[in-house]
Amino acid sequence: MNMLTRAGMAGMAMVLAVGTVGLAEAHHAVNSQFDANVTTPFTGVLEKTFIGNPHSYLYFVRAMPDGQMQHWTFETDAVVALKRAGLSVRENLKVGDSYSITYNPALGGEYAGLMTAIKLHDGRVISMSAKNQQNAANGLLEKQLNGTQSSQQ
Repeated sequence: MNMLTRAGMAGMAMVLAVGTVGLAEAHHAVNSQFDANVTTPFTGVLEKTFIGNPHSYLYFVRAMPDGQMQHWTFETDAVVALKRAGLSVRENLKVGDSYSITYNPALGGEYAGLMTAIKLHDGRVISMSAKNQQNAANGLLEKQLNGTQSSQQ
């Protein structure tokens, strides 16, 4: 192998290595942003949606007892994963309506989280969490909707 070929191969390897690092940083691990060990209920009014990849976002507002308005952001799965779970943001959710969800809270303490389940107006609970968390999410939603747990968490 001549020197020019070796230099070209080394350069190509460097480009591939740098490109791979960029891809790895482009997508985050859930545990780096959210506490996946905690599932919390939430009820609020849907303000807007962002449907995209690799994640979609639902934006809610909630009135607190002191009259303050909290604006929350919930990350969800990609559009294809939402569809696979049985949720169409465009068809099943309406801006201005109230929804109950469960979520893993953001580690930074901001009004944000990773949505794990949502109860739709037709009574269906759509779960985006791991199979071992679905029963916990469903139970929290039922307790919240029956008034046995405060939605102001």
